[in-house]
Amino acid sequence: MTTAMRDRQQLEERKVLARVLRAIIKRRLTALALFTLESLKPLSFIASQSLIVFEPLIRAVLSVADYDIFVRAIENRDNIEWMIQQLETVEERQAFFGGGMANRSNNES
Repeated sequence: MTTAMRDRQQLEERKVLARVLRAIIKRRLTALALFTLESLKPLSFIASQSLIVFEPLIRAVLSVADYDIFVRAIENRDNIEWMIQQLETVEERQAFFGGGMANRSNNES
């Protein structure tokens, strides 16, 4: 696989992973997701194979094609680490701003 193909595949994977992260954040499941991702990191390949259990939940957010990309992306530990970093950044911002977007929109009303 050429470097350009790998870069395109990684970009495609990160777009799908970002969609999953937005759904996690929207549902306020960040802490649970961080715990799960941290515990899955050493077993990323096995974890990707066991996603059949979570398939109905994930398919609520992703199309069939994107779900296949998601499974492939989770096999890569770098993607799991990237997801953890993204969620931690959101957590830090929410802590800094006093609860994030939900509190801001309530205060603005």
